[in-house]
Amino acid sequence: MNVVNPEAIGVFGLIVTVWVFGLEQLGFGINKETDHAKMVRSLAHVALYFGGFTQIFTAVCLYLFDVGMPPESRVYLGTVFATYGMFWVVVAKHFYNPGDKKVYAHFFLGIFFMTALFSYKAIMLGKIWPLGTVLLLINGLTILLPFTWYKHNDIITKLCGALNVAIGVCAVPILMHALGI
Repeated sequence: MNVVNPEAIGVFGLIVTVWVFGLEQLGFGINKETDHAKMVRSLAHVALYFGGFTQIFTAVCLYLFDVGMPPESRVYLGTVFATYGMFWVVVAKHFYNPGDKKVYAHFFLGIFFMTALFSYKAIMLGKIWPLGTVLLLINGLTILLPFTWYKHNDIITKLCGALNVAIGVCAVPILMHALGI
């Protein structure tokens, strides 16, 4: 049986998105001449297409197709990908048309609790590295991000950037495995 692993595109989308956001939060390529309106639109595009659509596509594939893994694993991973795919769609929507920051803080709190459950499940499955590590880093990020949205703080923004880059680095082994490398 020739099985295609849809995780590869979802993890690739995650890695690209968190690296782009992380480098921006760390200040790479940003100076006085940076057109912030264009930068925000570009971040929204990356969040929507690489972060959102690729992960939602992966979730749909995991839910609908036999991809050579047990159904309970497909449901778990599909739910993880769907959650973060929808997360990135909301982030993109925020960059296109900012909304109420209080609602977004509640949204991050919800994502924090979902990620805590996903992390717990990964640890119970013995998948501490790299999946559990990626999820725990995402948990840290979801705690810090609302603080940067309410009041800009350079230290917290840079810490979020470092967490985003770390998430991407720790996700590389997941991508390699999904690609069969």
